[in-house]
Amino acid sequence: MISRDEESVVALVDALIERAVVSGASDIHIEPYRTEAKIRYRHDGVLHDQNAIPHRCVQQVIARCKILCAMNIAERRIPQDGKFNKNIKGNFIDFRVSTFPGLYGEKVVIRILDRSHHMITLDHVGLSPTLCSSFRALLNKPSGFLLVAGPTGSGKTTTLYAGLAELNNHERNIITLEDPVEYDLPGITQGQIRPDVGFTFEKGIRAILRQDPDIIMIGEMRDTQTAQIAIQAALTGHGVLSTVHTNDAPSVIMRLIDMGIEPFLINAAVSGVLAQRLARRICSACKTPYEPSADEKAMLERLGSPGITLYKGAGCTACDGHGYKGRIGIFELLVIDAGLRVLIMRDPSRDVIFEYAASQGFRSLMHDGLQKVGQGIITLQELIRVV
Repeated sequence: MISRDEESVVALVDALIERAVVSGASDIHIEPYRTEAKIRYRHDGVLHDQNAIPHRCVQQVIARCKILCAMNIAERRIPQDGKFNKNIKGNFIDFRVSTFPGLYGEKVVIRILDRSHHMITLDHVGLSPTLCSSFRALLNKPSGFLLVAGPTGSGKTTTLYAGLAELNNHERNIITLEDPVEYDLPGITQGQIRPDVGFTFEKGIRAILRQDPDIIMIGEMRDTQTAQIAIQAALTGHGVLSTVHTNDAPSVIMRLIDMGIEPFLINAAVSGVLAQRLARRICSACKTPYEPSADEKAMLERLGSPGITLYKGAGCTACDGHGYKGRIGIFELLVIDAGLRVLIMRDPSRDVIFEYAASQGFRSLMHDGLQKVGQGIITLQELIRVV
């Protein structure tokens, strides 16, 4: 029989989760401290404080979160991972849960994966018409290695999913290898690695190559072995898509060289690199122009864009007073052409690659972001924060 205290804890956790989902949060953070547990929701990439939980309830709340995903509630010394799903207002939502032992108890982070949301398309991620056309051309090449670069949380997987959705038809066999599979793509075979049973990226890619694939998507280039197999797959007539953690597109070439990939293999296999960030959109309901400060004027001068009109969100009920609502990508696309292949064979630096690409029309993340600032899509402060 469930006690009244247990009922109240269940209701509290349910309310925390439901409020987060309804508000459009992507993550819930439960952080124990000496006298309370801080609750924070991540909206559009930024954490916002919610009402704290009293200290007397903290352990019960954490235990309830662990019970939901069948974790060992008695084990508090090591990190644990789990998952569960829940019906929130008629939609089944998936949740990934991670715990981490801290000084005052286990910190819990719950990632919200709402599969009911419509998959975003390439036309809506924030690519300019010119970049979108060039990226589509790379996607539709019958073979080659196409990489999407950026830090964690920059929207790389979302962009790859949007690309896969365009490639997905009855004529192609598309297989993915992910960690984890975040969204269901009908018509595509999606695999999730399981290191605990020996199903790694390396073994997974080798198995995929025996499945007669046309397009392979690998969640992340984590090590030399994975990169080498991906390169070989691209060289043998497959389209290969993946992500990599670098700050910009030119740095990807250096990263592959540092991973031990021979320059001639990079030249033969890699077709292009898209680098990106995610910036918060100004709320359209309360967007207003304003006079830039002296510091902002000086910054615009340094960036070569003096005189552009700046906008910000004043804060309203539509954006919960934040001035931002939704996010948009900031992009740069490096296409591997004949001139760049010559440079790669000469063991170049990142700056040399950047200077050559700029001479051929390459536009940096900052350039793309400044265009979105001038269009009133993002704030100057947001551009500086993410780029």
